[in-house]
Amino acid sequence: MFTKKEFLKIILVLVVLITVLHYINSTRTQTTSSTLHANSPHKHTSWTDVLREESPDVFNLLPEHFLSEYKSFCWNNKDGKLLCLPSVYLAGMPKCGSTDLYNKLVWHQELVRPVVGKENHYWARSRLGKNTYHLDHTPTPRKHFFSFLQSLGPEKVAGQPALRLVDGTQSMLYDLLGWETRYPGYDRPPYSNADLLRAVSPGAKILVITRDPVQRLYSDYMYFVTETNPNVTAGSFHEAVTLEIGRFRTCLEERDLRSCCYDSENDPKLRLSLGVYICYIRDWKEVFGDNMLVISLEDYSRYPIPTLSRIFTFLEVSQPDNGKLRTFLQSSQKSNIRPRDAASKGDMLPETKKTLQQFYGPYNRELARYLQDTRFLYKY
Repeated sequence: MFTKKEFLKIILVLVVLITVLHYINSTRTQTTSSTLHANSPHKHTSWTDVLREESPDVFNLLPEHFLSEYKSFCWNNKDGKLLCLPSVYLAGMPKCGSTDLYNKLVWHQELVRPVVGKENHYWARSRLGKNTYHLDHTPTPRKHFFSFLQSLGPEKVAGQPALRLVDGTQSMLYDLLGWETRYPGYDRPPYSNADLLRAVSPGAKILVITRDPVQRLYSDYMYFVTETNPNVTAGSFHEAVTLEIGRFRTCLEERDLRSCCYDSENDPKLRLSLGVYICYIRDWKEVFGDNMLVISLEDYSRYPIPTLSRIFTFLEVSQPDNGKLRTFLQSSQKSNIRPRDAASKGDMLPETKKTLQQFYGPYNRELARYLQDTRFLYKY
């Protein structure tokens, strides 16, 4: 039997131990909570749960295993119907020659254009019922996953397992519009579209094409904005650039770069942040690693055959005959070039070009360091 004094000592030790354990557990919880905000979204282990909550129709239809003989991600549903997801994604960027590159890719006999066409905008937009065009904020109906799968056209690869469906949706790389409303309290998106895509097709090949961001922005502005406002000029572009750079820098005073890049309040007419490639490429590279290849429009334009050969090797498809490829390239026309009325606006003003080079320069250098490739410096 314990004496009263010994009993009190034991009680005191137990109280101290309980207090210490409570403190440790509380500290760990606080650290985890802050990590969700401070670290890359890929440290957030519950992003697959986020997708399950947002899109239960997706996970309800996905199989436990894909058909191993198919190069696309295919399976038979409970009714025996073949369904497939693409295994190749040309995920970005807009006005960087992606449409032209996509058309060259699907020329290859093993790379197939889905029935729905180059772009479907499912993962970034219609999965959640969001706008399908960056100048039109009218929401579109949410698209069921089964309808999306049917629109891809699995019959195009049925019985031909070596074929790969190729998705060329540009918005996938950068569009998380509305994340602030969906996840109040977060200071940045808790996941990226890369996380979502990897959750459903972990072995996918991701291809990204970039361009000098200064030229990309002007091309983007003149191509899209002139459709709704034919009176835009190099002068109005300069004014818009000045305002948006100021707004972006103000954002950086309060938030980090990634949060500002994905900010849903960014001007949809002057998509300045899309040229900060490091924001989006880093998100995707952290998820897909060596299954992601980044090329530049400048390289593709100067050396089309070597660049395409490099891409075909990356995609693990056969190398076409160089003579046939050269003949095809010579006979094909460039795709999605600036409309004549937009081209008539001329070049941007010299002062605008200098301002944008100063803005994008540090981000180009960061991207070149990250990819260990000086071709992304653009040498301003």
